[in-house]
Amino acid sequence: MNVVMPEPIDFCISGDVAASIWVSPSAILTMLNASAKAGRSETGGILIGRYGAEGWFADVVEATPRPKGSRSGWTWFQRSNSGLSAHLAERWHEGLHYLGEWHFHPGSAPTPSDSDISAMWKVAGDKAYHCPAPILLILGGKPTSHWYLSATLFRDGHVVHMRKKSPK
Repeated sequence: MNVVMPEPIDFCISGDVAASIWVSPSAILTMLNASAKAGRSETGGILIGRYGAEGWFADVVEATPRPKGSRSGWTWFQRSNSGLSAHLAERWHEGLHYLGEWHFHPGSAPTPSDSDISAMWKVAGDKAYHCPAPILLILGGKPTSHWYLSATLFRDGHVVHMRKKSPK
């Protein structure tokens, strides 16, 4: 099932942990299509993109679909690493990096659970990821009609719940 190409989404936060995250339409479309295919089960993948030259800005240009070997149920998702090293090596040569994770909460709010938060702190602390400030995007609701996307940044010991920028 394919969904119509969405608009990009900008998230931001100001103050001591000022940050901005831009999510591309193609990344959103991948998440929507993968979530529609998953039905009532959670699904997810990784986020790939680039950091801005000044301050803390990230552009999420790609979201991968569920890697082979991943496991899931209605309220849980365990991502496999199958094929991701080669994929990330390709993207590295294009100037893109691992930025974090995304997953789908079928029919519910895109709010990070305690286990989501714990998993992201593990990513932040694992030098193998080369990502001390990972991003978590959660898609909630119904991917074919009423869906919502949240962005959470794990940076400098803070869980930063980003706000969607208002359209101009």
